[in-house]
Amino acid sequence: MYVTYETNQYYIDEESFTIQRHSGPPKLISFTTPKPEGEDCMPAKLVRVSDMQVVDGASINEGYCALSYSWSWCGENNIVNNVTGKSLRVDKGKHKIIFPDKVKEVKFEGVIQQLCKDFNIKYIWFDQMCIDQNNKKEKYREMKRMHVIYSHAHCTIALVPELQTEIWTQGGETHRGMGSVNLMHSDWMRRIWTLEEGLMSSNLLFVGQDTYMWWHTAVQWTALGDLVSKPSLWNVSTVLYYAHTRRTTKEHDRVFAIANLFPELMDQITVGYDQPILDFLIKFYGILARHDLSILYFGRDEDYKRIVERSSFNTSPSADNQQQEQQQQNGSLIPIRNYDLPSWTGVEGEHDLNHFSGGLWKTSFKNYSVDGRSMKIHCSSYIPSMNHVNKNNSFISLQHEDLPPLPSALLDSDGNDTTKSDRIVFTLAIEVQLPGCDEPKKIPLLAFDFIKTNGKLVQRHNEDTMRIISRKELNWLSLFMPISKDHLFWYKDNAQVSDYTRMEFSITENADPSAQYAILTEVAFEHSLGNIKHKAYPVVRTNGDYYKSIGVCTITRPEYFFAGYEKEVPEKTFVIQ
Repeated sequence: MYVTYETNQYYIDEESFTIQRHSGPPKLISFTTPKPEGEDCMPAKLVRVSDMQVVDGASINEGYCALSYSWSWCGENNIVNNVTGKSLRVDKGKHKIIFPDKVKEVKFEGVIQQLCKDFNIKYIWFDQMCIDQNNKKEKYREMKRMHVIYSHAHCTIALVPELQTEIWTQGGETHRGMGSVNLMHSDWMRRIWTLEEGLMSSNLLFVGQDTYMWWHTAVQWTALGDLVSKPSLWNVSTVLYYAHTRRTTKEHDRVFAIANLFPELMDQITVGYDQPILDFLIKFYGILARHDLSILYFGRDEDYKRIVERSSFNTSPSADNQQQEQQQQNGSLIPIRNYDLPSWTGVEGEHDLNHFSGGLWKTSFKNYSVDGRSMKIHCSSYIPSMNHVNKNNSFISLQHEDLPPLPSALLDSDGNDTTKSDRIVFTLAIEVQLPGCDEPKKIPLLAFDFIKTNGKLVQRHNEDTMRIISRKELNWLSLFMPISKDHLFWYKDNAQVSDYTRMEFSITENADPSAQYAILTEVAFEHSLGNIKHKAYPVVRTNGDYYKSIGVCTITRPEYFFAGYEKEVPEKTFVIQ
């Protein structure tokens, strides 16, 4: 595909948050940027913008910028070489630069040169010119240094041709706005190398067809979240949330790009494309797991199902058609799911995006090992006794008539609402008793909105809502402890049940009453939200001779939930595959 680039760019005025346009080149970046401090922090090669010549990076006594882009935008793809049979990218010089008074067709390097001149960039690093693609030794050496190149760049230009302004008419007036959705669904947001480049860069400048914006504007405008927030916070779970939906032309690059986000792991992998891809992936995921056990912090699909499978992949105009067809034949549009990886990699679920600003889910647990496909965790756990769990009650179908009456304190003798509010929110909860505990606990399930009609509080309970409560909450609770519909109750606010606790399951599969489940209570992922403490625990189930990792169970105030649980549970080794 070919890029169209307009020299007089639009931008968002940060004070008025309106779209403005430069009358000339933006010239945003200081022409002479400071050289990064530290040894071996300059790229081996740089491109001098003035004449687009490759120069020795070590000889340059000033800073540089880097380019992040999708290779799909640098020419025509999938042109087959009749000799080798391999697909090629051919640049026929059809990229367009739109000046105020003319249009010029150039090759990709011409677009980069014009862009750099417009934004005042003197030296630029980008792989096509700074790495000899035919020199394996040089290519592999530079691939291991991607984190150095992008983290030390003064600024990274994210070239996103899909990003452009939009025009619409309202009230007889014409308005221009930022087409931020195009950025969210761009090829830049779908490639594995751009993930590494975006996270490692200290400053990101998105440049589109006719508009640009800095990363701090992109956060507000497009909700890109952790991907462009600086300084970024990420762990293995957060990275895999993004990485598992990303595409790459060569699957080995998936490993190299992710490894660059954890530079201390680079020496543990061998750069090269001759290794069998499945073996290479399993080995690398083992390295990630030994580095950070947050790889186990994953649950059911949420964003993947709603955004990726239904929207992003299906609407991409620049997707590799051959690769998409292959993914569809293999049964998934989530690229990583086309490989038979162990369950502890989280391949069947969705990792954590770090929705809670200011921290990550972490665990200090260390008593585990990884050997090939097997993860061995030696820990204490909660394994429900089949004698205590009512298997006949494992699949509870909640009906409207099962809902308890509203609290009598809010109603008069005729059932009329005594409050002055037209709308009240009640939370449906259930009282449970963990086998072996002395006292019952109260677990909120879901909030309902009640509206006053003719003096009575009325709520038309949606059947889908009933099914969600049954499937996501009650059915899973019933596999770990006896529950009864008779123990459902309403409460208006947390003050009425100060001894409440939440037990929420995020699981990658449906509940199965014939399987044996376990909550790995010693593997506690911790996160603090205000004054309320949360801990998340991996959930596993039997799978033949091994266990399968299927998600997490998050418990609010776990010290209260497990209070009085006196049953001695010996530590056990769980072999997870």
